[in-house]
Amino acid sequence: MIAVRRLLLPAVVAWLGAAGCSEDAPAPPPVTPPVAPAPPARKAAGALEGPQGQVTLERAGKAAPAKAGPVYAKDAIETGEDGAAVLRFPGDRLVELGPDGRFEIEESGGGVLLTVQRGLVLTRVPATRAVGDGGADGDVELTISTPFGLTRVGGASVQLTVGGDRADVDVKVGEIELVSKSGDVTKLGAGKQGALGPPRELPPITLAIVAASGRAEHKAAEAETYAAVNPKKPPPLAAGDALRVKDGRVTVAPDGSASRFTLERGTELVLLSAGSGAGFEATALDMKKGELAVSSPRAQETRVAVASGVSLVTQGGQYAVRKLGAGYEVDAQAGDVTVEREGEAPVVVPGGQSAVIAAKGVQLREASREVVTLPSKNGLKVFQTGVRRVTLTWDGPDDVKDWRVAVASEPSFKAPTLDGVVHQRFVSVPVPARGVLYWRVYRGDEEHERGNAQFQPEPSSQDLSRNKNLVPDGPDTTTIYFQDKPPVVTFTWAKEEGAARYELKVYREGELGKAIAERSSTDETVALPESTLSEGKYLWSVTPVDAKGKELKGGRLNKLHMVYDNAVPQLMIKSPRNGEAGGKSVRVAGIAPVGARVFVNGKAMELDEKARFDGQVAPLPGGRVVFRMVNGSAETYTVRTVRGR
Repeated sequence: MIAVRRLLLPAVVAWLGAAGCSEDAPAPPPVTPPVAPAPPARKAAGALEGPQGQVTLERAGKAAPAKAGPVYAKDAIETGEDGAAVLRFPGDRLVELGPDGRFEIEESGGGVLLTVQRGLVLTRVPATRAVGDGGADGDVELTISTPFGLTRVGGASVQLTVGGDRADVDVKVGEIELVSKSGDVTKLGAGKQGALGPPRELPPITLAIVAASGRAEHKAAEAETYAAVNPKKPPPLAAGDALRVKDGRVTVAPDGSASRFTLERGTELVLLSAGSGAGFEATALDMKKGELAVSSPRAQETRVAVASGVSLVTQGGQYAVRKLGAGYEVDAQAGDVTVEREGEAPVVVPGGQSAVIAAKGVQLREASREVVTLPSKNGLKVFQTGVRRVTLTWDGPDDVKDWRVAVASEPSFKAPTLDGVVHQRFVSVPVPARGVLYWRVYRGDEEHERGNAQFQPEPSSQDLSRNKNLVPDGPDTTTIYFQDKPPVVTFTWAKEEGAARYELKVYREGELGKAIAERSSTDETVALPESTLSEGKYLWSVTPVDAKGKELKGGRLNKLHMVYDNAVPQLMIKSPRNGEAGGKSVRVAGIAPVGARVFVNGKAMELDEKARFDGQVAPLPGGRVVFRMVNGSAETYTVRTVRGR
């Protein structure tokens, strides 16, 4: 180091001296500082998709409402009570984040470490991967860390819920490893459940009858016979109790829960056990016969065992299960339903589809539409008798496979009757015999479409050609509106003392020289047959005559106007009538308001100049004949039923 200083010092002194000796000396070349290399672009660990409700993203110590976009190591995501989001990692690995949770993202050995402080996580195997594949090129190696240990997911599909003192794991597809805090490793395959932390003991709960109509009977565990259920003071249901519905329906709810179990007519079951904990609810039943409708709140795992070794698991939604001769039928009305059978891999019934749980596996069925199909529009009217379900439809892109649908009987949607995800652009729902149904369709967290429909029995309407219109005697002009054939016209007047009969004469206005109709009657009324008086203006009089043929007083001229008006406010259906014999084809006839369009079972009807139609259609399944009338922006549906020959 000393030698170096000796060499540099003279050179520096010489340079300084030269610079001071001559102002004309050239300036030293500028020294350009080295350019620092640009920091490498930060690589995203994955992407956040479809945040719903309250979702917060923490990055570099700052928190803000989460938006769809890339996520990086060290990011943290928090969801509120109504929050939910989806993380997409390489290999199309999807991780769904439930409400009221906190999730932190880290990178670990080329994979992703997702730390779950609390909340629910559901990982899904990509749809293109066959069940049982351990991984795929480009797939991320996912590990879930909890305060109670690790879950090595690999290529499996897993549901994990972190509560106050444990983490519960449910393996849907594939195989995972649970690593406890002490380092113990447990392998779990498809259909198996496990936990990290102390064992969970679900506090037992009772079930309460919250609604009952018709006749239901209850038998306590220690009782020998059934007793009728008093709807005003229904008994609680405890383990071992039996319930059966003779007529009507009964709705049962676990204490303190938003879940609902509705027993339809002819259903009989025994409650074996019921328990609930944070984000989890389990009910075991012995379903002997009939049909059970189940509604469970979103983001809660609801497990219903309908028989020994057969359980139905949901994360919110609605489904119906029916007892068959040798198995069960499940309709996943909204929200996916996982069928778990002891010793078999679980099978997911997608929302909107159905399945038969048979002796040799689970047979899935595609979603089907009901006979009556309604678009998502406001102000629909449906006149019907005996229609229990309809299909609601909406428009949207073909590549969107997940639609959330909420249905309620009131516009606030505070207590929806259906709320869940379906995977096609329609959903079938039960309808009231009389009342209004409201629905909303969501794409992600944004409302896509909405609609409502009023349901009621078809109003009784007189055949317009058979109307008997009354024309009273008096100074006021009577106006009769008619469509199709001119109706029967009935003239009435007050009784005259001493009159033996009455003479009625009807004239066209301006033509009093000759009556177009004359009648004699001993009563205070005369009816002229239909089509006697056509469209136009008329004058008429009635003269009382005594027994000797003397006029008691002169007849006063009254005014009558016959007006053809085909602007009737509703569709008038003449054929078919409810309950009449059908066949391969039935006659459909009626009259529509002017300007309206009429479709019957999807077939457009040709209307004549008087807005009448007459044609033939094939009945739909169940003998249904569906009249759809479009009048401006209004749509009305009338459903009639014919019987088979």
